[in-house]
Amino acid sequence: MVFTPAEVRAPGFQLRSLPYERIPALVENASTTLGIDSPQSWQLTADRITGTLTIRITVTGPDSTASPEGDGAGKVLRRSPAP
Repeated sequence: MVFTPAEVRAPGFQLRSLPYERIPALVENASTTLGIDSPQSWQLTADRITGTLTIRITVTGPDSTASPEGDGAGKVLRRSPAP
């Protein structure tokens, strides 16, 4: 599901539940600590498949991608560095 600035509701998920204040730090972490030399783009994915909110920031560079995954508070739980 792709969201725009208007409020969008999906079953069991509300945009207001995202920790917006933590997203810039997650993007910075993904862009600088996971081995992407020249970050070109990033994408935020949020899902609540198993009941717990998971936030994933995927950063893409010229030759690879990397991503950290965080919880609903924006705390990094897993990292997938660039190969």
